[in-house]
Amino acid sequence: MNEEILALYRAYNQAMATDNTVALDQLLAPSFTLTHMTGYVQPRAEWLKELRQGTMKYFASIEEHVDAQKTDTGWHLVGQNRVTASIHGGGKYTWPLNTEMVIGRVAGTWKIMSAVVTTY
Repeated sequence: MNEEILALYRAYNQAMATDNTVALDQLLAPSFTLTHMTGYVQPRAEWLKELRQGTMKYFASIEEHVDAQKTDTGWHLVGQNRVTASIHGGGKYTWPLNTEMVIGRVAGTWKIMSAVVTTY
């Protein structure tokens, strides 16, 4: 596995777990979308705004498994983490989340293009 891609994935999870929107802003492509386990496709700006406002609050992300495969245009990564969060004022829960990411180059830098989250 490519160490740079693994580091990007881990930085994303660390930034998410600490609500570090400054770091996420650097890691995400301008066109990034996050597809939640509900199926809702959330634009980058809306997700970051919810993090800043505390509407979505993450507390921890514990990595259990990650694998990445090179593609013609970048990388396809699948990671499994136990994520603790409070979403839209609900209780604090831990979910086993499977995240599929598309990672590509933007102006010569690896960026997360999209993430699709389901449970496992």
